[in-house]
Amino acid sequence: MKYLKPLTVIIALFFFLSCNNDDNNNGNEPSSIEIGNYIFNFETEFTLEELQEIDSYVGNIKGSGISLSFDYGWYTEPSTNLPTDEYLVTEEEINGHYRQIVKPIDSELNYSRIHLFKISDSIESPNGYNSLTVSTNNLNTTEQEMIIEVFNNVVIVE
Repeated sequence: MKYLKPLTVIIALFFFLSCNNDDNNNGNEPSSIEIGNYIFNFETEFTLEELQEIDSYVGNIKGSGISLSFDYGWYTEPSTNLPTDEYLVTEEEINGHYRQIVKPIDSELNYSRIHLFKISDSIESPNGYNSLTVSTNNLNTTEQEMIIEVFNNVVIVE
């Protein structure tokens, strides 16, 4: 009997300390979000929230106090005619995919955005092909740099 009380305390302490509590990571675990043929890797925990839409796949990606919206479908297009004194725009081809990254000069006033599509799909079916746009706004400089880094390192899967 005299060993029962200390043994009970040790067992209870063991179970208490070994419980997996998701609140303990404080959102610091890396995460990956896949949309269509594209994977976005975040250094901290981000989650995908799907929303109801009629003709495309839409939703939000949320984490670290940031919310990005996405639209994957036929009716999303690259940004055009942006003022050069407000945005830096890069366009390139990566593994047969078009990538446009829009980086605002003032991230707190303007949006950060990526647009992606498979080039061969746009040639084969110019009137309808899937493309992806992910965008966010009102970011501070640190948040913007993190998001642009994620955009620059998007993984293309076939």
